[in-house]
Amino acid sequence: MRVFAIDTRNMGPELRGGLVGVVGSTSPSAEEKRECVETVSRYAVDGWAIAADPRTPIGRLAALTAETACVPFVAFNRVSQRGGPVVGPSTVQAATRELS
Repeated sequence: MRVFAIDTRNMGPELRGGLVGVVGSTSPSAEEKRECVETVSRYAVDGWAIAADPRTPIGRLAALTAETACVPFVAFNRVSQRGGPVVGPSTVQAATRELS
C-alpha cells in the first residue's frame, strides 16, 4: 500500500487540513488491509481528508474508514469521469520553490 500527501492549500475549506491519497494492490493481503485502516484512521484523527479509488479493494476500505471517522472522502474515479486529467507517476514533475 502506498500513501501520499496532496497539497490542498488552494482547495476548498473542507480540505484545508490536508488530503492523503491511498493506493493499494488489486488483491490486498490481510496485513495490507490492516495497514490501510490504521493509516487512514491515524490521518483522519489529525483532520486529514482521504482520497482513493473506491473501485479497488483498498480504496473501498479507505472510503469506509474515512466515512466512519467522519472526514471528507475524495473519490479518484470521479476525476476521470468528469474529464479531469489523469496524471501518472511518469508525468508528474516536482514543483520547485524558493524559500524566503
